[in-house]
Amino acid sequence: MRKNNTILGMVFVLAVGLASCGGQKNDGQEKFRKGWTLTWEDNFDKGAGLAHWSKISRTKQIMNKYMSNNDALYVLEDGLLVLRGVENVGENAEVPFLTGGITREGVKRNSVNRIEVRARMNPVTGAVPFITLLPSDITENISIEIMERYGYDEFIYQSVTSEYTTTQGMPDNPPSSALVGINPNQYHIYGVETYPDSVVFFVDNNRTKKYPRILTDIPGQFPFNDLDLDLFIGVRLNKEVNAEELPVDLFIDWVRYYEPETNN
Repeated sequence: MRKNNTILGMVFVLAVGLASCGGQKNDGQEKFRKGWTLTWEDNFDKGAGLAHWSKISRTKQIMNKYMSNNDALYVLEDGLLVLRGVENVGENAEVPFLTGGITREGVKRNSVNRIEVRARMNPVTGAVPFITLLPSDITENISIEIMERYGYDEFIYQSVTSEYTTTQGMPDNPPSSALVGINPNQYHIYGVETYPDSVVFFVDNNRTKKYPRILTDIPGQFPFNDLDLDLFIGVRLNKEVNAEELPVDLFIDWVRYYEPETNN
């Protein structure tokens, strides 16, 4: 959620028009990934609801400052979860907007994992749908941004944030961010693999970026393998938001979690 140094760390723009996964829910989407075992998945069937998730709590952090547990922001329909951002029109409203977001346990420290989320979104000025991994103790300025989309951008960001990229001013060595030129209004599969020595990003099963561990005396370059990281999915609204364009919706088809395949 911290984009202060992201654009500075941009290495390339993938404007190759990665194939869209279509505009509809796809129950038959291939689950097999070579070398991986599907450990769990959530298809957001209405009967199960959000049993495995918690709603993101409101805090002073930018990502969380409008979060609400209001059921109207968490719509389950046709096997989809729709997370919404709306204007808060209630009397004596504490905040001008309300947003929905969910979280659950993500990856464990010192482990190898793959996460995929099939999603689409509708654009609104100042709205930022996100899929991200954050430390269980989110007071640290560390994140793995599987997907962020700003307003009407016709691309998404995939990036990492750490002490090294921010406080130490090293977003470019190695490059910490990439743009992926796609149509975020259509469904795509946003993925990440975490390893002890790298973080690898995907869109529609095409590799888009690798962020490696490097030898350096500068602190904080690759903290990701040393932490438990929780998965956060939701919408945040920035100060540029145009209330007349709301609501903003993030449509989640499914979430899948893989671990390395083992030969028994």
